[in-house]
Amino acid sequence: METDTGKEIIISPPDYKEAINSESEFYVQFYNFIPDVEAIIIKIVHRYLEKYDILYIKDTVMAVIKEMINNAVKANVKRLYFKIKNLNIANPEEYRTGMETFKADTYQSDNTEYLDKLYDSKLVVRASFKATDEHIHINIINNIPILDTELAKINSRIKKAFKYNDISEAFDDVLDDSEGAGLGLIMAMMLLKNSGLPPDSYRVYSKGNLTISAVSIPKNLTKQESKAQITDAIIKEIEDLPSFPENIREIQKLCNTEDASIRVIAENISRDPGLTTAILKLANSAGYITIRKVDSLEDAVKIIGMKGLGTLLLASGVHKVMDSRYKRFESIWRDSYKRAFYAQRLSIQLKKSKLAEFAYLSGLLADIGRIVMLSINPELLLKLKDIAGLKGIEDPILLEEMSLGISHSTLGAMICKKWNFNRALLQTVEYHHRPHMAPEDIKILVYIVYLADAYVEIENKKFRFEIADEDVLEFFNLSQPETFQQIHQGLKDDYTAQSAPEKK
Repeated sequence: METDTGKEIIISPPDYKEAINSESEFYVQFYNFIPDVEAIIIKIVHRYLEKYDILYIKDTVMAVIKEMINNAVKANVKRLYFKIKNLNIANPEEYRTGMETFKADTYQSDNTEYLDKLYDSKLVVRASFKATDEHIHINIINNIPILDTELAKINSRIKKAFKYNDISEAFDDVLDDSEGAGLGLIMAMMLLKNSGLPPDSYRVYSKGNLTISAVSIPKNLTKQESKAQITDAIIKEIEDLPSFPENIREIQKLCNTEDASIRVIAENISRDPGLTTAILKLANSAGYITIRKVDSLEDAVKIIGMKGLGTLLLASGVHKVMDSRYKRFESIWRDSYKRAFYAQRLSIQLKKSKLAEFAYLSGLLADIGRIVMLSINPELLLKLKDIAGLKGIEDPILLEEMSLGISHSTLGAMICKKWNFNRALLQTVEYHHRPHMAPEDIKILVYIVYLADAYVEIENKKFRFEIADEDVLEFFNLSQPETFQQIHQGLKDDYTAQSAPEKK
């Protein structure tokens, strides 16, 4: 197939979907890891993992494959660089000479000369896929031999990686590496380890003039609890969180009492100025059609209704607790309210109105664990974020799991449990980044929150349509980019409208 840039990508046999169904071997061959190649690989991996019901490890597998492919392309560029510089890569002295300038000339400048010349060379990368009785085998192959010294260094890192408890232990070992590939490889190995794969699931070896990096994924891989222990700091942070505000608990009880009057409920609300302001603002927003501005708290409660009021009470209580302890993370809250709004509107648009209020709450709470996580070890996560940018790992959740042994969604579920929120809300928060693991009875709700979160992250330039979960897109008939973007634009317009000045 020809890409937008006119560069050829070979898929053999062309119908890879049939090859997967029949468990036949096939490959994708290319010169550089451009977005078109990445999109194909993502779709292949998704289809494979879906077939064997292990889709929940898709992000991990893709992160590992990206690292393998990037290293393969880099190896080809290195050979091309040495050839152009007329240096013998097998000569130790000439190797050192070349490596002094290789990184700066090829990857630390805007100069794409060497990457562009890959297309005119005979240096290619082939991603080969094959299923056997027990495993899915993915091989990334270079048509060049690896040096013995390079192979020894790689195998040493693989061996070390499975001994680290978290990624921070790897920093001192590899950050001084002149080639800069060490940490990425160790990160990939730790992802495999945390997914329950054994050390021998990944290996690098030579075969004639070929260099092969291979990963084997068991078909019957069962979900394991994270082997990494939750640090004492996380447990202490959750234990130290204030209890849910008692005054809001009391108002919630009143709302669930059949004979409680709106006047009594309004009186209890009025004792909390912040809550009073929030309710009046909501009643006057674009989401509620009224002829005049609403000034009375009783009128506001009537307009919002008991169900809407219950949602607002819980949201207000959560924000009050978090604001008292984590004021500096206001930007995350802004995203949370946008996600909540998107989730609520998606529920209505998808004719799932009964889920709307619950979707709002789930969207609001989806990142609550991230706020707590960022407060525990901000320096480490900042380092990881920088490394992620260099390594092309787009999903920071993987980095969280490696650095602290727990994802922000799991941490969010723990916080919901502390506050005795119901099971559906807790599990939606827990699975909003892993929709295929969601229990069947809340799957639609999880899909809605996943989609709302995807739209928010697209606006933050941390996500794109091409890597969205295909099952979620198919479920909502959003597999075409135009339809996906049209829904997104409608949500953005609605959000802008509801943020407009209050009625006069």
